[in-house]
Amino acid sequence: MPKYQVCPYCRAKYRYKDVNSIKGKQLKCYRCKKRFAVKKIYKAVPIAIACILMVIADLTLFNTVPDIRKETFILIVLMDAAVILTAFVISPLFVRFYGLPKRLRKEDKE
Repeated sequence: MPKYQVCPYCRAKYRYKDVNSIKGKQLKCYRCKKRFAVKKIYKAVPIAIACILMVIADLTLFNTVPDIRKETFILIVLMDAAVILTAFVISPLFVRFYGLPKRLRKEDKE
């Protein structure tokens, strides 16, 4: 189940806006100042699932309905766009934070 992320060391919570604006593969905690790894690979999972489901639904609809009017086609496109937009909105919930080994962590408490 996707949830908001916390620092692996001090359990400081990161908001949706903070997670969405992360750049890079390492991040320094705002509270304990320790570095940790950020895995964004899972961020693509909801987008990929939404795209696959939309392609399957569209192909099924196009093969079952013999005559599709212009209004129906526009409705299908708008529904596809809404599902993919929703997938982009929830994708930051799939970012994961992992602690670094001590030899790779540079703890600079400044």
